Amino acid sequence: MDKDKTLERINKGREKIEAAFVFCMWKDPELFGDYLSINDGKSKTLKDEDAVFYYNLGKAMYQQGYKSFDNITVATFIDNKKQIKKKFEEYGGYKEVNNLMQLVSPENIETYFDNICRMNSLSIMCEKYDELFEHVDKFDNCSNADVYDTFDLINNSVALNTNHNSEIETLEITDSFIEELNKGEDVGLNYGKFAPLLNYTTLGVPVGDITMFAGHSGSGKSSFIFNNLVIPFIEQNIQCAILSNEMRSKVYKILLLAHVLTHDLNYWKLTRKKLKIGKFTDEDMEMIKKAQAIINEKYNNIKFVKLQSDNIGVIFQHIKRMARQGVVCFMWDTMKSDEVFDESMWQALLMNSRKLYHLADNLNISIVVTYQLALYTVNQRWLDAGCLANGKQIKETFSEMIYIRPLWQDEYTGKKYDCKPFRFKKDNNKIKEFVELKEDKKYIVCFVDKTRNDEDKITILFEWNGAWNQWREIGYCTIVNDHRGA
Repeated sequence: MDKDKTLERINKGREKIEAAFVFCMWKDPELFGDYLSINDGKSKTLKDEDAVFYYNLGKAMYQQGYKSFDNITVATFIDNKKQIKKKFEEYGGYKEVNNLMQLVSPENIETYFDNICRMNSLSIMCEKYDELFEHVDKFDNCSNADVYDTFDLINNSVALNTNHNSEIETLEITDSFIEELNKGEDVGLNYGKFAPLLNYTTLGVPVGDITMFAGHSGSGKSSFIFNNLVIPFIEQNIQCAILSNEMRSKVYKILLLAHVLTHDLNYWKLTRKKLKIGKFTDEDMEMIKKAQAIINEKYNNIKFVKLQSDNIGVIFQHIKRMARQGVVCFMWDTMKSDEVFDESMWQALLMNSRKLYHLADNLNISIVVTYQLALYTVNQRWLDAGCLANGKQIKETFSEMIYIRPLWQDEYTGKKYDCKPFRFKKDNNKIKEFVELKEDKKYIVCFVDKTRNDEDKITILFEWNGAWNQWREIGYCTIVNDHRGA
């Protein structure tokens, strides 16, 4: 192997890729927050001298609090830094910077960074392998296992040195860790106001992780999430954002109006349907105005993003930007399952789920995904990861997985598959109090398929009045699992 030619081939085009990576950050300076450790200490992620210069300059401006790198901002920042100013002007000044920023799209920054890491990994392997094979006699007395271990150690070392997302620590139990446990800091975001049993089962919505709420089209996923999670979070001053593929902000505004009119003002003359139809009476208008004032004061921490595409890079950009602005919980409504999913589509879904997890973990935020199940599972009584192709793999990436569907008629009180809803008595948690269901009411079953905080395979029943989007947690219930073993 000609090491020099190999290294030249590996690093072909490096200057352009590093330039594209750096100027993505210049174009969107918030991205510097994701790559602050680059070229720190012994790390030499960026090799090109020009890219290193622009990276260090941009990083310094970002750390000074600048949010936009326009001509005046850059000129002001470097004005009293003679050497940097001289080099900046030698490179062509701001005109050259502006030209380069026009050529890149920040959406592609992860791809550029991955290419840089790939070149670094291959370069290190080339150097180390060349060194080993120059002294191949070292392996004369080695077993095959020894040879494998040697190269495996090199590969692992290379991966660790070029991966900026890894952190190695011990499992030492420190005083600070005990104090953290004592404060209950490992408990997620509390949504127990309307769903205390479900909240207790999952210990809230976990921070630094992702949660799935799945169901078929029209099953009430979005309505459930908005009323039972978003509203309690906002009332605790936890900033939330909704990212929606399908529904417009108008839908959520009507849900919010209906909630405030009924819960805050005890006004029941305007259903969601009537709010859509309009033609309000004077009394209606008076109450709507009161609701408007309450919403603008009490519920102004809900942000909404209408997604124009399923581009995961765009979604990540929205989440990163809003997380830096203080948003803690994100609702992505909706990931979809089509009637027929080929292998490549499922692999894309799996990869996106893993990327979402890493994003939540890195930013220390909660991401709740509503997921629309395929129609072919609509007649399945028991809902779990078996409703998903490659469900086992996808299940590994989520902390909590909850499925919902309407209660079937044969599951009402006295019917063949009576779900026998119950609560435990407050003064004796071993005695069950059974609840009789009314046939003119609509009920929704929640299947807790996975939780890292309690037993899974728990089913909890809710009463749902869709006219005002009112939810009432009934209690636990028993659903016949006729899907077992399928």
